[in-house]
Amino acid sequence: MKLTKLALAVFVLGLSACQTGAGQSADSVATVDLSVPETRAAVSAALATALNRGRVELGVTASDQTSTVTVLPPPLGPHETHSTNLPIRFDIIRRKGACLVVRADDGSVHELPGVRCEAGK
Repeated sequence: MKLTKLALAVFVLGLSACQTGAGQSADSVATVDLSVPETRAAVSAALATALNRGRVELGVTASDQTSTVTVLPPPLGPHETHSTNLPIRFDIIRRKGACLVVRADDGSVHELPGVRCEAGK
């Protein structure tokens, strides 16, 4: 009985070690410079595509060199008085040399084509 429990524990630990190792270690925090108009436009276009919107408005950041980008909710329509929409946060990462964004609320990953990102701190 003890041998069975020990074998099961070793098996479970082995599986969890396999899942946490390789996939996540390739990702690293990255930053983009939103003070560059071309970069800001490319990030906006990529996030608009990711959210299936025609265009998006990026939130204000404390620094132009940022690892997090926030997309503001769409403006109210002519017959709306309030909205329950919240801003959507995206974290910028590098994976195998490519710049990507990870949506914070659902974990979906989207490419940032034409965007240059630097390794974060």
